[in-house]
Amino acid sequence: MIKNLLKIRHSELKILLLAILLSIFSVMPVNGQGAISPTLSISPGLVRQTVKPGERTVVKVKVSNLGTDPIPLSASKFSISGINNLGAPEFTAEARPHSGVEWLELDKPDLIVDALGSQEVQVTIEVPKETNPGGYSAALIFQARLPADYFDLDANTRIVPALSTSFLLSVDSGTPPTIDSLSISSFKAPRIVVSAPVPLLAEISNPTGFFFFVDGKLTVTPTWGEQRIVTQFASSVLMPESSRQYVSAYIGKIWPGVYDAKITLKQNDKVLVASTRFISVPWPFIIIASSLTILMVGWIVRRRRARTPQIALRQP
Repeated sequence: MIKNLLKIRHSELKILLLAILLSIFSVMPVNGQGAISPTLSISPGLVRQTVKPGERTVVKVKVSNLGTDPIPLSASKFSISGINNLGAPEFTAEARPHSGVEWLELDKPDLIVDALGSQEVQVTIEVPKETNPGGYSAALIFQARLPADYFDLDANTRIVPALSTSFLLSVDSGTPPTIDSLSISSFKAPRIVVSAPVPLLAEISNPTGFFFFVDGKLTVTPTWGEQRIVTQFASSVLMPESSRQYVSAYIGKIWPGVYDAKITLKQNDKVLVASTRFISVPWPFIIIASSLTILMVGWIVRRRRARTPQIALRQP
């Protein structure tokens, strides 16, 4: 669920957008009376399209209502400001670099989706002739317009359903950049860990004006054991001229020793790699080692005390 609050243009009303790629959105009734639970879905949730300057491309988006009440919807266009740590897009009504918002035109910006029915919206993408090669993004957010009688009159909070389709548009280039243009700005893990999970944080920078769709994985290998996969990335999106953080955690059992963590990103036959290392000193090991140390110190002290009278007797 996206936690960001979006400011709608020309309005001071803040709406909570439950817009996650390829997700189903629902509204939970409040207090159980006078409320409905509309359930909406959208397909596709993500459009990856190669476009050419001066040409038009048509994409069809299908909105379905799985609930038992008709839902009126109104579509708005937003820029994509970035991708958060959970991999979900973040939307803004403000103008952004590499935005293709003005390229999108809908044949039905306002529609009513019948109960257990669906509506198809035709989106025309027209790229200006002077557009430079690169990656451009935009999003359509379909916001439910529900009358007051859809909600419990005594409810203090009303959650309004919304869903989105993100457009990642690549203006064709004869020589697109390769993964060599990317850099792993940082890859961090705690130096010493005492228990799982072990947090791992990687930051990837994309200085180019193009999208990157990369595959890869994050692995952890103990000194004496086999490699263990922590996370796998499939067609992970890197936005143009931006950085993205990948947050993960190793949740397996840890034993005393040294662990090597490595992140690997692939694009075709090219690979980008970074690694880090952490030392594991688990709590049980600390407790056992401390107990043995205390017992050893106690034994040494007792031995010395037991020998002291004997030494005294030997003295003239």
